[in-house]
Amino acid sequence: MKKKTKKIVNKVKKILGIAVAAVLVFVILFFIFAAITEYRPADRKEVQFDSSLDIMEKRSFDIMTLNMGYAGLGEEMDFFMDGGKGVNPESKERVQENLDGIEKMLDLVNPDFYFLQEIDKDSSRSYHIDETAYLQKDYSSRAYAQNYVCKWVPYPIAHMIGSVDSGIMTLSTHKMASAERISLPNFQSWPKSMFMLKRCMLVNRIPLEGTDKQLVLVNFHLEAYDDDKTKTEQTKVVAEFVQEEYAKGNYVVAGGDFNQSFPYAEDVFPRLEGDIWRPGTIDMTMLPEDWKLCYDLSAPTCRSIDKPFTGLTDHQVFCLDGFILSPNLDCEFVATINCNFKNTDHNPVYMRVSFADDVEEQ
Repeated sequence: MKKKTKKIVNKVKKILGIAVAAVLVFVILFFIFAAITEYRPADRKEVQFDSSLDIMEKRSFDIMTLNMGYAGLGEEMDFFMDGGKGVNPESKERVQENLDGIEKMLDLVNPDFYFLQEIDKDSSRSYHIDETAYLQKDYSSRAYAQNYVCKWVPYPIAHMIGSVDSGIMTLSTHKMASAERISLPNFQSWPKSMFMLKRCMLVNRIPLEGTDKQLVLVNFHLEAYDDDKTKTEQTKVVAEFVQEEYAKGNYVVAGGDFNQSFPYAEDVFPRLEGDIWRPGTIDMTMLPEDWKLCYDLSAPTCRSIDKPFTGLTDHQVFCLDGFILSPNLDCEFVATINCNFKNTDHNPVYMRVSFADDVEEQ
């Protein structure tokens, strides 16, 4: 009897050993696959763009920025990295509903330029809907830069994010002369770095009628979940780049999702208690005093996704989205358009800009 029991125990141990070995082999092979297929963008890279023939006149213009949340972070969603439990939206139909709502948000003002962040091209989380194609609309000038490409994001274990192909996109009613992807610093450690975003700036140059100077548009989405060092270094790179372009005599608009609080925002939208994601604060000392930080505190631009959104009462909100203007441009007005976070966890920010040197010449 003892010999029989011993044989059974040995057999069970053997089976468990084989199972453990198989799991280890699978994990090793997966990490080899992830390392081989990891997205490693160049520091600077020209990206494909489509452009109209309409050269922009040197006049006031409108611009809007919106983090779309890949049309997957509507009012009903929470997200595990913000302290919630959710991962991907419940259905393709819900993503399409959000996408339709986002299109209506963009149609509210019809500006000259759009800065869009977190727009998916082919991702599991958005059920492989090509959102870049859906939102190109009538904008014949458009450029897209990838910042999140991963064959498979293997967490959270219970319900994985899956494959991701996502980025930032700039739309224009005017001719683009070029489109360039410029990488931002990334201090994430291995192996986490294989499965995280590779942040960047998307830089578009717009020719201006009657001058050899250009309007330089800088669309970005800065780090959210890494430490403040990464955000600081990324902001520093943006600040240095826009100053270089201004020194050439160009007109510069930089903007998007800073993932940092704007000045005085926490006075209007105070921090609540609890285990909620916290942004850093924008350090404007990186830019000379004559540069302009343009934002609006009349409504929040972002909500915490630690729980579904049911209203502003007892819900953490922030002001994280806005623009930087070079001294030769003026902000005529800027407004956060309150869409109550129905279809994405951000509200769009709209701005009208004029050329300051035209006023000086009069």
